[in-house]
Amino acid sequence: MPADVLDARQAWNSGADAYIQYVESGADYYRHLVHGPGLFAACGEVRGLDALDVGCGHGYFSRLLARGGARVTGVDLSDKLIAHANKMEGGERLGITYQLLDAACISEAFDAEKFDLVTGCMSLQDMADPRAVLAGANRVLRPRGRCVFSVPHPATNPVIRNWQRDQHGRKLALHLDQYFHTGPAICQWNMPRLSSHWKTPYRRFTLTEWSAMIAAAGFVIKALSEPRPDSDLVAAYPKLDDCSRMPYFLVFEIVKRELG
Repeated sequence: MPADVLDARQAWNSGADAYIQYVESGADYYRHLVHGPGLFAACGEVRGLDALDVGCGHGYFSRLLARGGARVTGVDLSDKLIAHANKMEGGERLGITYQLLDAACISEAFDAEKFDLVTGCMSLQDMADPRAVLAGANRVLRPRGRCVFSVPHPATNPVIRNWQRDQHGRKLALHLDQYFHTGPAICQWNMPRLSSHWKTPYRRFTLTEWSAMIAAAGFVIKALSEPRPDSDLVAAYPKLDDCSRMPYFLVFEIVKRELG
């Protein structure tokens, strides 16, 4: 099925159980050890902030924010993921409000200048209209508010991507091509550590395209970061060696552009 035809809600609902097990079991070690902590660090001090987590899924990053002292609202278009997020909130009451909502509609769903922080943990690339999400984030953020989100690093997530390996399977060099072939794509969730396999739609963008979307939404880029494990973490978790050598993730910290 073409990527621009695959229905995102249906796709994420079909993979919800396997995805939740993948994250909560610790099998998603990049999330727990690399890009999740990297995104949280980029958010800075969150205690006392009103935060909106877009594409929250079953609430992984929403819970990190709430444990840090933020008042959190999480939105996602998958009713199965939102249902599980609410179930987890019942077990660990953090005061998070979850809402079934396409993130492109946050501008209509929430009052202007309602939040101090908008976050997206590896979610904006999965959305059909990230431009609308960013524009909505600008509207719902207070004047000094920030939007902090992570995406797959455009430089290492092109159409052609494969590791050259030695005879023992060790990764030698990452081969990349077709960086500028952007647009709709399909993520094949078929890693061996998943309990079942499924596929979801997403979109590839170059750095130039991300920058243009951010500017069009009325933001300026305050900081970029590329989360990666240090040598001690790689020694403890050797499977993280690949993302210590090449940037797998990119975190944007953006702020509303001042008028005048």
